[in-house]
Amino acid sequence: MSKSFSTLSKRGNNLATTPARIDSEIFIEASQNLYCPIENPNGSFPLNIAENHLMASKIKDRITLITKNNAIPDWVLNYTHLLGNPDVRMEIATFMEAYLCGCPISHDTIGLSAGASAVIEASSFVLANTGDVVVIPAPSYPMYTNDLGLKSDVTRYDLQTHYDIKEINSGSLISIASLEQTWDELKAQGKRFKILLITSPDNPTGYRYNETELKELAHWCIEHEVHMIVNEIYALSLIETSVVTSKNNEDVTFSSFAKLMNELKSDYLHLWYAFSKDFAMSGLRIGVVHSLNEAFIKGFENVNVPHLVSNLTQWVVGELLKDNTFLKPYIAENKLRLTHSYKLVIEHLEKINVPYYSSKGSFFVWADFSQYLEEKNDEGEKQLWLDIYKNTGVLLTPGIGFMHQKKGCFRIVFTAVPFEHLEVSMHRMTTYFSNRNQLKSD
Repeated sequence: MSKSFSTLSKRGNNLATTPARIDSEIFIEASQNLYCPIENPNGSFPLNIAENHLMASKIKDRITLITKNNAIPDWVLNYTHLLGNPDVRMEIATFMEAYLCGCPISHDTIGLSAGASAVIEASSFVLANTGDVVVIPAPSYPMYTNDLGLKSDVTRYDLQTHYDIKEINSGSLISIASLEQTWDELKAQGKRFKILLITSPDNPTGYRYNETELKELAHWCIEHEVHMIVNEIYALSLIETSVVTSKNNEDVTFSSFAKLMNELKSDYLHLWYAFSKDFAMSGLRIGVVHSLNEAFIKGFENVNVPHLVSNLTQWVVGELLKDNTFLKPYIAENKLRLTHSYKLVIEHLEKINVPYYSSKGSFFVWADFSQYLEEKNDEGEKQLWLDIYKNTGVLLTPGIGFMHQKKGCFRIVFTAVPFEHLEVSMHRMTTYFSNRNQLKSD
C-alpha cells in the first residue's frame, strides 16, 4: 500500500480503493472511443449509463435560447433559500401539478438538491438512523448502495422480486406477503425496517406500479411506521406500449405517488424527482424531494447546505418550465423517440431468442442472456459481459450491481446513443450471438 493511502480514514481508504460501480472504468474507456460512422467506424457504444441522448439537442437549443434572450437576474449571484429559490420552486410545483403529479403541489413541500443522488443522501440522513434498513425491490439501481450508505450509514436490503424474467409478467413486483416476511426476518436479526424505496417506472425493468399497488404498499408502510419513498425520476419517460410488438404489451396508466400522498396526508410518504432523465440534463444536477411531513422538510433544509443547486441552474430550469408551448410537444416527442428506440432493441433480442421484460417506461431493457454463460456464477456473468464488449464494442450493465440472484441478466440503455448508432450497436450484438449460436450448432 502506498504511503498516501495510509493518510486517509478507513472510509477514505475504502473509497480510494473501491470503484463506485463495476462498469466505471470500462465506461471511461468506451466513452473515449465512441462510434462514429465516418471518423471511428470501429468505435464503442456505452449502453450502460442512463442518459437521454435522444432529446439532448432539444434541451441544449432551448437553454441556449433562454440564456441568449433573457438577462440573468440579480438573485442568481447571491445566496438563496436552502430549499431552493422560492420563485423557482413555485415554477417546479406548477410543472409537477400539470405534468407529473395530477394534484395540488405547494412549493413549501418541495426541496431542491444538486441531483438525484444528493436528494437520496440527504433524505436518508434525515429519515433513518445509523444501521437502519432500506428495503429495495431487486434488481435495482446499483448506486442506491452508495447514495444511502456512504454518509448516512443506512443498510440496503434487496428484496428479490423475481428469478426468471417471465415471473414479472405474471404480476406485481412486490407483495404485502413479501414485505411481512422481510419485516419478520429483519426483526429477528435485531434490525429496523425503516424505509421502503421503490422506483416507478422501475430501474432496470421498466415496470410501472399502478395505483392499487401503490395504495396497498402505502397503507402497509403507514401501519408499520415505515417511510415509503417513490422515486419517479423516469415519470415522463414512458413507453407507448400499444405500438410495441411484444408478448406483454398491455398499457398501464402511470399514476404518480403524489396523488396518494395528497389523499392520505401521511408523514410517512415521500416522493423524489429529478430533471436529469426526462429532460436530458444530468449534468445540470437538479433533484427534487416532495413531502407533506413538515419536520422532514425542515430537517432536509438544514442538511441541504452542501447540496445546494447552482442558482444559475435553478434560474435556467425555472425559465424552461414556464413555457408550456415547449413542454407539451417536448414530452410527447420524448415518448415517441423512447418507444422507437425501445422497439428496435427488443426486435433484435427476439432475433436471438433472448428473453426480456416488456418495459412500460424508463430507458432500459432488462434482458436474460443466461443461455450464453459458460459458468452460472458472478465470474461467468462478468466474462460474458466483457466478451460482448470486446467483440462488439457494446457495453451493457451487468446484473451483478443490481443485486439480482440469477446470473446472466443485463441492462441495455437504449437512450445512451443516437438512434442511428443504436441500430449499428444492435446489429453488431445480434450478429455476435448469431455466430455463437451457429458455432454451437455446428
